[in-house]
Amino acid sequence: MYSLLLPLLLVGEALALTTNFLPSTPHITRSGSELRLQGERWTASGGNVYWLGLDENVIPPSGEPFYVKYNASYPTKGRITEVMSTLKIMGARTVRSQTMGVSVGNPLSVMPELGEVNERAFESMDWTVREAKRFGLRIFAPFTDNYDYYHGGKFVFLRWRGIDIASTGTIDPQVQEFYTNRTIINDFKNYIKIIMTHRNPYTGLTYAEDPTIFAYETGNELGGPVFGDKNVPTEWTQEIAEFIKKLAPKKLVVDGTYGINEAHLGIKSVDIFSDHFYPMDVDKLSKGVEAVGTADKVYFAAEYGWTPQSQTKSTLGEFFAYIEKQQQKKKPIISGDHFWSLFLHNVPDCKTFVEHNDGFTLQYGNPKNPANTTEQISKIRQHMFAMQGLRVGASLPPAPCPGI
Repeated sequence: MYSLLLPLLLVGEALALTTNFLPSTPHITRSGSELRLQGERWTASGGNVYWLGLDENVIPPSGEPFYVKYNASYPTKGRITEVMSTLKIMGARTVRSQTMGVSVGNPLSVMPELGEVNERAFESMDWTVREAKRFGLRIFAPFTDNYDYYHGGKFVFLRWRGIDIASTGTIDPQVQEFYTNRTIINDFKNYIKIIMTHRNPYTGLTYAEDPTIFAYETGNELGGPVFGDKNVPTEWTQEIAEFIKKLAPKKLVVDGTYGINEAHLGIKSVDIFSDHFYPMDVDKLSKGVEAVGTADKVYFAAEYGWTPQSQTKSTLGEFFAYIEKQQQKKKPIISGDHFWSLFLHNVPDCKTFVEHNDGFTLQYGNPKNPANTTEQISKIRQHMFAMQGLRVGASLPPAPCPGI
């Protein structure tokens, strides 16, 4: 029951118990506008950790794989383990990661060139799934990106078929060929199949079979030539969602359009709709929840900026209060939210925190955090436990660095 309140001691005991590696994990399912785990309502709040499969923030030791052009490298196993352990301490149930699904176009990618498969790229992804499972966390990830970042996205698929267009500023209308060109659609579906049929040596399961990866998104912040236009054809979204379901009938599918495209609400193979919040905006959030509710589907606030520059329309407290209040309803519709984004130590260096320059980096436990940052992180932790029906105090328990 959502309203259950446990003392802090019991919360700590529960955390200790749930880090045991479990041989099997039940699937997350959807019943109308609710997510369910073994018949009980399940919420999905957590954090974004975009770099779990492939990183851009750390120069590795000499001799380790490194692609200078994009500053790309594989994260160490210790960094991944620390993230999963810390998310558990923070009260998360879910982790969203672009590079657990998007990995094309550079030598360290899963698909460096069209049709080529780099098995080495799966190592960090496999370890991520293993550690998420060990700590009782669930993963969801997009299969492509709207932008031309180091990990790749739709512009890579376009270039592979001779459509080399600008990825910033005014974008050529040819960008829509990603959604309409049959050859490119088939290339993308082949890539999805390669990801989903990969068998993880740590779990013995393919990504399609593994319930730890509970959902895939059709993409990250997808749109058309104009930023925010939601110009993603319904036919494309339906085809990709149905393809994911064909490969993995128990997997949930998230519409990757940036914002709620109401033309997509009737697609039966889409389970979850989402939006991102820069800044936080309770009015925008409530309108999105209402729209998704008309289709009896689930809503995620899949990204939100948590720092002061993202609280110009609504405060962190107002944003969380709205989401938590929805959980008291018979049909809550919104099942989770995910802060952007978590960075911890440069393990095996347990003294140095990894830096990222987008203004939304959350470094849990950094002694250099100013008081107002610590206060915001505490609110996030309290909210994520509240989404589990648990109450915790404002203190932040230490998160050990694995140092491996």
